[in-house]
Amino acid sequence: MVPTVSILPPPPKPLGPPNNVPGMPVTGLTSDVSSTVLTITQVHVPNFSFHPATTGISASDLGQIPNPSPAPGGGGGDVSDPRLPGIFDTVTHYWGRTPEDIREHNAKGTFVVFVASYADGDWACNTQLDQDGNIVAGSIPDLMAKIKEWSRGEIKGEVVPKPLNIGGPDLMEKRPPFIFFTGHKDFKLTDQEIHNLRDYLEVGGAIWGDNALAGAGSRFDVAFKREMKRVVPDKDKNFVPYSLSDDIFNSGPHPVTEVPPGMNYYAELPEHLDIRGELAILYTPNDYSDIMFMRILPGDKEQQLPYRNMPPKTLYTDTDFWYRQHIFYRNFNLPNSLAVHRLGMSIITYFLIRFDDKLLLTP
Repeated sequence: MVPTVSILPPPPKPLGPPNNVPGMPVTGLTSDVSSTVLTITQVHVPNFSFHPATTGISASDLGQIPNPSPAPGGGGGDVSDPRLPGIFDTVTHYWGRTPEDIREHNAKGTFVVFVASYADGDWACNTQLDQDGNIVAGSIPDLMAKIKEWSRGEIKGEVVPKPLNIGGPDLMEKRPPFIFFTGHKDFKLTDQEIHNLRDYLEVGGAIWGDNALAGAGSRFDVAFKREMKRVVPDKDKNFVPYSLSDDIFNSGPHPVTEVPPGMNYYAELPEHLDIRGELAILYTPNDYSDIMFMRILPGDKEQQLPYRNMPPKTLYTDTDFWYRQHIFYRNFNLPNSLAVHRLGMSIITYFLIRFDDKLLLTP
């Protein structure tokens, strides 16, 4: 049985953020959880009932109902995008969204979530695997569990236990809203992996790359941007930083007004690479994946820790991060983890609804 704790033995005295690290921490966060009084704003999600994935529908099923309001996250890209028939099939058949959801911009659905396994990379650096190679714990399971709770079960992203080999057929057969791509190391994708990722993006998929070695110019930072340019081989396109006014920060129930700092207080703006005016590749350079490796219990005021020397459970906080949070893993604390989880929910909500305006304008 996994215990729950609200007060842990006092950790060592915090070292505080280094003055020479790019991106200082947001104000109001403290690493001393035992002395933190945390006020949580109630989550407001539209009242609607969930509909399972619909089969046998086409874009014409959207009808001529006027668009009631711009989608929070609707891109404003080219509405003549030739990818739209394939995107509509992906959104409705694979993400569990109905034409009604699209018309009303309701971010809900049932879909699979994959941690990407790729050539040469340490892609499992913030994921716990069992002896059979199945995911039993990690940042993405923790994030998706929190999103399911906050959305009252309307957003159901089920993490697939087997990591996704992006060089195989599963990527196009499953078509998840996004794949999670992380690591510390330099790496080089195979030609088949590049081909598969390009096909996946063409039917509405997205790649979320998170740098587990925070900082511009780090090994993963250089490798990820270089390899993603091979996936989207447009010499005129480069990764562009978002601004806090962009839809990706404001699509969830908790609008993000400051960039949450990642591990060791890095707080650079997320960056994006688009296809036809719509987000295709998101890059978060601050090591959010390690920050998300904190299981936050319902109520948002407790962490879940495992017993030491016991097999890992599906959802729990990484104890190495916790007990060394002021030595090697600075800024691993409950308030900041909540901020990062909220940003994660806004990102995934944006992934789900970003094509709504275009699909409404499809003949």
